[in-house]
Amino acid sequence: MDAEQSRHLSKVLRLNVGDTAELFDGKGCLASAIIKQLGRDQAVLRLTQKQQTPPAPKGRVILAVSIAKGERFDWLIEKCTELGCDHIAAVRYHHTVKMGSDSTMERAAKIAVAALKQSGRVFMPVLSGPADFEPTLADLCRRYPQAALAYGDIEGRPLAAFSMPRPDVIVCIGPEGGFTPHERTALAARSAVAVRFSDAVLRIETAAVAVCAALRQTV
Repeated sequence: MDAEQSRHLSKVLRLNVGDTAELFDGKGCLASAIIKQLGRDQAVLRLTQKQQTPPAPKGRVILAVSIAKGERFDWLIEKCTELGCDHIAAVRYHHTVKMGSDSTMERAAKIAVAALKQSGRVFMPVLSGPADFEPTLADLCRRYPQAALAYGDIEGRPLAAFSMPRPDVIVCIGPEGGFTPHERTALAARSAVAVRFSDAVLRIETAAVAVCAALRQTV
């Protein structure tokens, strides 16, 4: 294991040579291992047991969510990973604050790994973007052709009344400035359903966590 994971074993978990550690690969494999060497730059472990969990055949939750500033987006990644979101696509909607680069998702990946460690989940969410709305929507619909499509709208039907006729769901969560008429037209062209997450107007990260938590109870 590399230096970062070695430090996690020794400084965070406070493990020593001879102790047993739990390892995962983010793809459903969970393993037990004995620490054989533990140094500043690397750790060496010997696998003693390995178990593979198959991915769920249906019920995937996919979020196409507007990028939010700094720690707000970090928090979104962390909490949605803990809740078991399957795919988080960072989107630059028209009203999204102009930010987001490849480094945004590099940081998001590190936060997601930490969230997996904390929550005990074994599947890493797919992280994609940042990218503009329409290419993202086309990409997600191609990846998940059987998914239902919904988007957050204070005037939409209540989330509790949103039926799930299909095995997966893609939810578009726009910026605080809302969707533009052009974006709404693109959603309507794909038969997207307007869904109200709350009676209040929610911030991006609050909406993402609220819908992820709700859908994880129903799909």
